[in-house]
Amino acid sequence: MTYELPLGKGKAIGSNWNRFANAILGEWQVNGIMTLSKGLPLRFTTPQNTTFSFGGGQTPDTTGVNADLGGARTIDRWFDTSQFSQPKDFTFGTVARNHPTLRNQGAKNLDFSVFKRFRVTDRARLEFRGEAFNAMNTPLFAAPGATVNTATFGVVTSQENAPRQVQLGLKILF
Repeated sequence: MTYELPLGKGKAIGSNWNRFANAILGEWQVNGIMTLSKGLPLRFTTPQNTTFSFGGGQTPDTTGVNADLGGARTIDRWFDTSQFSQPKDFTFGTVARNHPTLRNQGAKNLDFSVFKRFRVTDRARLEFRGEAFNAMNTPLFAAPGATVNTATFGVVTSQENAPRQVQLGLKILF
């Protein structure tokens, strides 16, 4: 979204302000980009493929009990790993290619900026910008380990986005 505040010369509020008031209060613009998304389904694998098939891999077996931990989920235990096991030799496993209920973390991100324009002369303007990327400083965790019987199975080991970044800029337009 982009919204130019209706303040200052030629706007709904402050159209009769003097030059000083207009320089301080007029010509502001706010911008925002919000990203909300649901995480992708997890894709489970096994450390070794005993099916000897080409073009496909082996998936783990499951007990049939829902492995979703709900509110008890942490980065050290994203799902209940005890519900999965290495399948018997020469079998494909009972877990589907993409798990129907277990997902990566969804994205929640807000990038926000504020612009202020100053008129220097009739043709020259000065623009001050303040921008914040990941303004709420919300981490986006990478997918947990999805290879059964490994040390990182069910564990999130990294973050996919950067922490909050703020930058200021000054631009001359003529």
